[in-house]
Amino acid sequence: MNSPYRYVFGPVLSRRLGRSLGVDLIPFKTCSYDCAYCQLGATTAKTIQRADFGATKPALEEIEQKLAAGMIPDYITLAGSGEPTLHTGLGDFVQKVKSRWGAPVAVITNGSLLWEPSVQHEVAQADLVMPSLDAGSEAA
Repeated sequence: MNSPYRYVFGPVLSRRLGRSLGVDLIPFKTCSYDCAYCQLGATTAKTIQRADFGATKPALEEIEQKLAAGMIPDYITLAGSGEPTLHTGLGDFVQKVKSRWGAPVAVITNGSLLWEPSVQHEVAQADLVMPSLDAGSEAA
């Protein structure tokens, strides 16, 4: 079954986030890692180069459509098929979502770019940041 939405998915029922409306601003499998456990398979565009992927305006329009149809999320969550912190418009997107709809925003990230001050500033706009915590061994 094909969805009429390209950037928005759900709602996803989550133990941590309740009814989460997912937003995917990144092209499929564009990520800074290639995790063996990723449910979407191997990364096809491995990068740490941040870019504006042109998804901001259409994603906001799709959120508008979902909410107009009566969907009331507990969170609007940036996640999906790529690493959300690769999007250079992340902070601006979060601010637009919060100012338009007042919904809390979560960012699910692998954390690989959190060392960058610009990324730190952008994710700080969100209400909740959920980085992965992985290690190669117990000592790491």
